[in-house]
Amino acid sequence: MLGLVALLMIPGLLFLVTGSSLVPVSATLGPCLMDYTSGVSYRPRASPMGQVVFSVGGGDVELCYGRPSARGRLIYGGVVPFDTLWRMGANEPTRLYTDTPISLAGIALAPGRYSLYAMPGPRSWTIYASRSIRHWGNDLSPAVRAQEIGRTSIMVESLAQPVETLTVTAQDTGGAVLLHLDWATTRITLPVRPGS
Repeated sequence: MLGLVALLMIPGLLFLVTGSSLVPVSATLGPCLMDYTSGVSYRPRASPMGQVVFSVGGGDVELCYGRPSARGRLIYGGVVPFDTLWRMGANEPTRLYTDTPISLAGIALAPGRYSLYAMPGPRSWTIYASRSIRHWGNDLSPAVRAQEIGRTSIMVESLAQPVETLTVTAQDTGGAVLLHLDWATTRITLPVRPGS
């Protein structure tokens, strides 16, 4: 009997781990979960998972992302080529969960789950939001791209001191939360505001 119960729990656990759209948003807010449907998740990772949790307009928002390190490499224009789609992290796609309507750098997002990716350039990046959250890593295939719901352009800022490991922080300004993505000597900032 116990084995049958455990067997019946497996599909539910897979839904939670992969962030299936059949699971309520509130069930996936909390610790960032690794995608155990990929064999990569069963090996040691060079890039740990990071998360940023913050509130906007009385709702909860969570960003989950892989945190690669520079390790002496040229990052933008090197490890992350310019004018090429990038998952904005490592391992699983960068995923954003919200239980309230928000505006992410001008992209309107209803409550739900999204993946974020970018096309970095030397002076500006294009940021994309997609409903596809179950793809692995940098698999930004036509099927993933077909689920895009918005894009925006963000100017690049230069940092005085290099940042070794990709780091996202949330700065609450009162009217908006500024998500700063810092790596190497580059920063991009995504303002998050209450949506309608």
